[in-house]
Amino acid sequence: MKINLLEPRALCLLLISTLTVMSNATIAPALPGLANEFSGTPSADFLVKMLLPIPALFVVIFAPILGWTADKFGRRNQIIIATIVFAIAGAAGAQLQEIEAIIISRAILGICVAGLMTAITALIADYFSGPKRSQFMGLQQAFSNVGGILFIVTAGYLASISARLPFYIYAIAILLIPLVFLSIRDTEPTKQPSDSQQDDINTHWKLPLIGCSLLLFCHLIVFYILPTQIPFFMADIGIADPSKSGLAIGMGTLTAAITGVFFGKLVAKIQSYGVALIGFIAMSIGMLVLSQANSFGLVILGCGLMGVCMGLVMPNFMVKGMELVPINKRGLASGVLTSSIFIGQFVSPFITSTLIAKLGYSDFYLLAGAFTLALALIGTATLKKQSNLSTNLNIGN
Repeated sequence: MKINLLEPRALCLLLISTLTVMSNATIAPALPGLANEFSGTPSADFLVKMLLPIPALFVVIFAPILGWTADKFGRRNQIIIATIVFAIAGAAGAQLQEIEAIIISRAILGICVAGLMTAITALIADYFSGPKRSQFMGLQQAFSNVGGILFIVTAGYLASISARLPFYIYAIAILLIPLVFLSIRDTEPTKQPSDSQQDDINTHWKLPLIGCSLLLFCHLIVFYILPTQIPFFMADIGIADPSKSGLAIGMGTLTAAITGVFFGKLVAKIQSYGVALIGFIAMSIGMLVLSQANSFGLVILGCGLMGVCMGLVMPNFMVKGMELVPINKRGLASGVLTSSIFIGQFVSPFITSTLIAKLGYSDFYLLAGAFTLALALIGTATLKKQSNLSTNLNIGN
């Protein structure tokens, strides 16, 4: 039961999914150059740093709203509009002359990412069910991570020429519009045995959705240590070469992509709660390794284990969060899950920086490892209970 990656709609959804990782990472290599360019502007250093988190903030705000619009007005139209505006707003940063104007364009970019992620997740739930849905969510995670690697490497090269050139990478999105027109359709999804057939007033789906959202939120707080704290940690232990911190972050992204490919097979063998247990334990061990790390090799190992968790936990809780949701609420549910992810990204630097300042890196990583171990137990219990609930509801139907 394999997904044909050459099937137009599957390929389209996977390629569109790579756009969602572009919102933050793509201009990261350009930040020093932009800070230099706007050095004469009041509060320039702060404003330039805000270019990275601003899209995530607007994803948080608009994802539930655009999840509702995806249910109300259709997923296809939302993807088309969001992709076109994404390309324009993203590339606009190359030409806008004021830093405030670039920040506004980044906010619009975040709204587009919210529109894309909610519609894509809802379509995946519409088009696929059971093992195929799990398999596709894993492939989506893999494509997103591979796309992230390609975009950040390309952006680094372009930023060495001009700080404005990486913004043009966003314009690539416009090339996907013809594929969306040809392959994506809003279809009345067939109700599957694994899908909820509950009436709208039934609240069985709400608590599992909230549980999955909270676990995703907690997971992202810990995982976002990778891009936000690892470079500073490496400098603290005497590894000052920026290229090595890039390799460490890249290792986490690479292992996330690899494990995402195998996610569907793992779910079929050990169930979703088994996958959650393995994923969070991998992260916990990764934190333990980093707490003792004094060499580049140990940092690479710790970051790789963090990526294993990302590749398993993200698709796992996205799939389970959508599992019991009524068909006409899938867009809204995907908006809630998307918001939880980006809230975690947004607050992670504030929480982790505060704890590191108080505890130091070693003790902080030990605390993060213990927290992740607790997530392993809570996540496993939550998903096991949800699987039992799903089974009971299907028997009742």
